[in-house]
Amino acid sequence: MEDNNNNPGNNNEHINIDKHNNDMAEIKKYRLRYTELIDEETERDGEMIIETKNIRHTLERVMTSKHIIKMDCKQLKLLDIKNHK
Repeated sequence: MEDNNNNPGNNNEHINIDKHNNDMAEIKKYRLRYTELIDEETERDGEMIIETKNIRHTLERVMTSKHIIKMDCKQLKLLDIKNHK
């Protein structure tokens, strides 16, 4: 949104749209395999299962808390056991 002087307006409108879209998103399950650098010479492999509506945001959060040097993320397919024949 811009005012008459072509100055940027408040971006809260876009933030609210993003939040609304995320609230409506389906929770999906992912497997994350990664290699973390512990110190200059020590690497540690890890794996976690993540359930999230926004994988990009979740991966950004993981990357800020760990020194990730390699990562592989795949969405897991879930079978509907009730309707599976």
